Amino acid sequence: MNIVSPTHKKFGDRLKELRDKHKLTQEDLADKVGVDRSYMGFLERGEKNPTLEKLTLIAKAFNITLSDLFKSI
Repeated sequence: MNIVSPTHKKFGDRLKELRDKHKLTQEDLADKVGVDRSYMGFLERGEKNPTLEKLTLIAKAFNITLSDLFKSI
């Protein structure tokens, strides 16, 4: 596993937590964000560094603020 950093791993854990809370699959979330499902898997494992644009789209998909997206990280 090629983790970018512990912070990326924490973000991935947060992403999975939110996805589970909203009862979404990786594919569902990827469709809402406009990315491939595999990209969501990379993010959840901390293997990719998302852009600010992607982070904003992810927050919108969950109907939360960027601050809430990074809560507990």
